[in-house]
Amino acid sequence: MYRSVLLFTLVGLLLLTRSHCFDSGFSGQEKTTHFGLTECALLRITASYLKSAYGSTDLDNIAGGTGLCDDVETMFNQIQQETRRLGINSKLRSVIDQVCTSNVLVNLEEFTSPSSHFDNEAFIEGSILIANRLADVQTNLMRDSLSVFDARQSFGQAMHTLQDFYAHSNWVELGRRIPNPNISKGQMFDLYAPEGFATCSNCTQQNCAENNILPEILRGQYLTSGYFNIYHTGSSKPKGKCSHGGPFDVTTETDAIGFGINKDNENSDHGSYHIIAAKIALDATVQQLESLWSTVGNDTFGRFLGFHSSSLVIAIDTTGSMGPVIKLVKELAIAIIEFTREENAFFRPSNYIFSPFNDPGWGPLTITTDAQYLIDTIKNLTVSGGGDTPELYYHGVNEALQVCEPNSIVYTFTDAPAKDYYLQPKVLARAIELKSKVFSFYVSSTFPFGKHRRRRNVGEILDGSVDDDLATATGGATIGLNPSRDSNATAAFAIRNLFPKQTLLAITGSDAINRTFAIDANISRMQIDLTSSSSVLTSTSDSLHLIDPDGVSITPVLTADGTYFQLYTIENPRAGLWQISSSQSFSRTIEITIPETSNSSTLTTCRTVLSQPIKRESNNSYGPLLTAPTVNQADLVIVTSCKNLRSSIQSATVELVNKVGQVISVSHASNVTETGSIIFPVQIPNTDFRMVTKIKLIDGSIVQRQSDALISPTLILISITNQPYTFKNNSMVPITFTIYNQAQETLTIHMRALDTLQILGDNGTCRNYTVSNMSYIHDKLNIDINVWLEENHTRNVSNITSGSMTFAITSNSNGRQELKNYQKIPFYIQTREYNDPLPVTSTTNTTLSTSVVSSPITVATTTTNKASSVVSNSTTVANTTTNKASCCSCIYTYSFDAYLIFLLSLIFTYFPIF
Repeated sequence: MYRSVLLFTLVGLLLLTRSHCFDSGFSGQEKTTHFGLTECALLRITASYLKSAYGSTDLDNIAGGTGLCDDVETMFNQIQQETRRLGINSKLRSVIDQVCTSNVLVNLEEFTSPSSHFDNEAFIEGSILIANRLADVQTNLMRDSLSVFDARQSFGQAMHTLQDFYAHSNWVELGRRIPNPNISKGQMFDLYAPEGFATCSNCTQQNCAENNILPEILRGQYLTSGYFNIYHTGSSKPKGKCSHGGPFDVTTETDAIGFGINKDNENSDHGSYHIIAAKIALDATVQQLESLWSTVGNDTFGRFLGFHSSSLVIAIDTTGSMGPVIKLVKELAIAIIEFTREENAFFRPSNYIFSPFNDPGWGPLTITTDAQYLIDTIKNLTVSGGGDTPELYYHGVNEALQVCEPNSIVYTFTDAPAKDYYLQPKVLARAIELKSKVFSFYVSSTFPFGKHRRRRNVGEILDGSVDDDLATATGGATIGLNPSRDSNATAAFAIRNLFPKQTLLAITGSDAINRTFAIDANISRMQIDLTSSSSVLTSTSDSLHLIDPDGVSITPVLTADGTYFQLYTIENPRAGLWQISSSQSFSRTIEITIPETSNSSTLTTCRTVLSQPIKRESNNSYGPLLTAPTVNQADLVIVTSCKNLRSSIQSATVELVNKVGQVISVSHASNVTETGSIIFPVQIPNTDFRMVTKIKLIDGSIVQRQSDALISPTLILISITNQPYTFKNNSMVPITFTIYNQAQETLTIHMRALDTLQILGDNGTCRNYTVSNMSYIHDKLNIDINVWLEENHTRNVSNITSGSMTFAITSNSNGRQELKNYQKIPFYIQTREYNDPLPVTSTTNTTLSTSVVSSPITVATTTTNKASSVVSNSTTVANTTTNKASCCSCIYTYSFDAYLIFLLSLIFTYFPIF
């Protein structure tokens, strides 16, 4: 399969892609891709689950299916129809997307790891990795505060490696036609060739390509896999070993030279075995799902499959200064909870999470499925302590995000800025990963309640930036709260945002507006939200003007009127082109949406994702971009997938619009797949943007949808140059990384590393770097878990918990908004040594025991411009770290004369030639 890799060499950065594993694929593309195999397995196990747990009799054709899935879309629609008949709340599409995307992204995030792909005869290492990740799945599903999201992510990653075993080893060539029962258990009972055994012959002609495995290997039933490398330097392939093969595999140049043995697709070196390998990989994936179901039971497995709802999260500032308004806040929180347990409530959360925070502490979390219990908890809430200092806002939100379901709604209530802003990159990364929205209600001091009010102005957003605050970045909002009049209106606003919705138009700014937008015939209700964090709205008929496609002025129904927001509704809007205008001049956001509760069975729903390429041969595959895009980046695409389109697609465009709704650029579709996924080329602008997809159907109608979150391009990047998966006792593991400065000026970069297990302390470790313009630095962070293990010896650290490292960077440039970026990688802590087996050359069994813990580390980096740009040939490094909240005490200065080399590397990156 194709995997993108950043090659960090002395000549700079070069983005390559190559065929390496089953092709990645995306939904509905090809049935033998990683995505297709995993989606097929999930649909079959879901049908079996509904048959067993709910007595369904209409899904036997799916549950009893064998072989590859020819039409996953029909299978999915049949299952969805059955869940509606059974009255089950299903998030199956979201589950499929998450598990399959986690699988596919192994090709990006673990490109060069032999164990992740069973390259280089890494049978033991690959088996251990699968075992660790499957153990992590069970741990996340069976602990008290289960994390279904992390379980799905680990399962998808494990299945990538499992499926690659059949594409990269000679299992199929040995005549095997059933899954290997051992590779998911951290052990290998099979014979496999040791390092000194030659496994392939030289073959440079097509006529010998599929007969290049040595006869003695086949006769002796020895397992082998192809070696793979993209570097001419580094670890080499032992003489006589097989190569993976493909255009970028340099191991094909050494004995055994020529063709490799991969079966990634039908055009691969051993392509005639591709379908057989894919069928076995599918069977193996279904077996793992069946095993998981048997282990965790019906209820938990049902949640894994998405037969539940999202979480409802409420985080409240409990500092003493909240005293004058805490009664109102409690009433609002309780009103939201009460709504979710009404008899006909469309939204019923799978659980409720309450996270109090103040200063100097936060917690404890309350996680419950009992709405009345949470109501009683909030009723008994008291405030105390604090002072005139900001609060630990991000700690409170972070605790809740670690245990909530995907697509959750988070409501926060506070009256002070956050003092723990250094946690923002970690919290934002988690919220985006979960696709959860944050709505922050900020109590205004405009309405005095005593001398203890700390809030100067409701426009003072939590982290000091309207554009980049947590709520806006997640697609939510920061809303002012007037305690004297907003109780009922605020409850209405919160309840309205519990429901999933499709966005047609979103505009943020203070100028008068005049915009057009398209309404399609599948829309039966349109909602208009006008919100502000800094200006009191005037509830007058002059707020908004709407003109329908016939030129008729339409007055929307005002359904809620608060000091800082107004909510409108229009029932059965006429299809066609509408116009909205407002002459008011104050800072506000106008959002036009469609609730998915409205005629949801026929509503056209679209999802638009900024994506990165995973492969470039066959049918290109893409995965969501997990970092901020960089200015002028040209190797990304926008992928839009829609359901319930009324007719076929005639043409499509995507507009990049700035925060006030002005069009920055327009791209036309480069490809429309058979299932309706639309691919758009894109070049990243130098300003914040949202994505607006406009689809013209052959019946002449237009479908318009807009992405929620405001995307902020950057000029700084951070990339992990090695991928450590395991940290062991009595060993120092380096995490090496590279930070790039693409700005035209020297920057000082502040880096902070944080982790959820507090290996680096609660406030983490931080460093400073000075990086010349258009240059980069390399550095490493050494991880030593010995002290942490000693401090936590009484805890059960042998269980596996999922986690990741997040590397984030920011920059305050002259006159520009703060630049940001981040990157996440997973890791595990191994508390017990594995056996050190030798390659098996007899019938001796080799068994490995595992005891692993995994957790995330977050590395946050802040960048500040320097007035001077002095170039120096020297490099000064001070290896000092600190766990203090004030970052940082150490300075790293990096300057390079090789500017032209670096510029060349950027050309390769942003104007790819492959």
